[in-house]
Amino acid sequence: MKITENMGISGVFNNISNEDYHSRKEFLSRSAIMDFDKSAYTYWAKHINPNRPKRDATPNMELGSAFHTLMLEPQLFDSHYAIEPKKVLLRDVGKEIYAAYKKECEELENTKKTIITYETWETLNAMMSKVQDNSTAMDLISNSRIENSFFWQDEESGLFLKARPDILHENMIVDLKTCFDASPRAYQAEMVRYGYHVQGAMIRDAVEAIEGRRINNVINICVETKYPYNMGIYILDEDAIDQGQIKYKQILIAIKNAIEHNSFNDYGIKTIGLPKWAI
Repeated sequence: MKITENMGISGVFNNISNEDYHSRKEFLSRSAIMDFDKSAYTYWAKHINPNRPKRDATPNMELGSAFHTLMLEPQLFDSHYAIEPKKVLLRDVGKEIYAAYKKECEELENTKKTIITYETWETLNAMMSKVQDNSTAMDLISNSRIENSFFWQDEESGLFLKARPDILHENMIVDLKTCFDASPRAYQAEMVRYGYHVQGAMIRDAVEAIEGRRINNVINICVETKYPYNMGIYILDEDAIDQGQIKYKQILIAIKNAIEHNSFNDYGIKTIGLPKWAI
């Protein structure tokens, strides 16, 4: 289902594709807000510049998207992804099997699906098995609303926002994360860098604005993308979520001012000293 203008400026929808969700550029996401946090020019370059280059998904992004689909919406996986056959050599399998292998590879070139390698497919299954073997993780995923899309207007700035929680319960917001290092220290650094606390605050505010209930429990399930596929389940404390709310609200006001004055600065000129840890 595509979003249409008559849906209004706020609401929650459970049948919008990920592509349609991301196509609504007039609604600001957590990633757009974090781009502005890096610099106003970064935000302009990625979200406003009419001549901006197309942003192709990185291998890590493609792996993460495929894992989300396989884990949370397996019924959609085959319609979005095609798996390359396992590589074989002529000298190992003979002409007949090799010819069939080459034909299958050629047929994949004409598909509109995202093609993933056989090795990536094995990685995805290993990651999925890791999650499925963890009863707590499966309890967090089961009997929930998956990939609901929220659209609403921020009262203070007047800007339009969007959020798409992976997993939503009556009393919990759960997100599934893929990462190179899922250790607590590494996760904490990624939480700050990518604004996972901001994301939690935005979803909390979206649910409260649209559905009239407040959820303070925000949980991230983090799975490593390399063997042995360590996993961590991290509960963001309420102070982190509150700080995330303060942060994104301040950034929204700054975005509004930048748009009104058409002023999008980069890093500028600053005096830089050694960080405390280097002294």
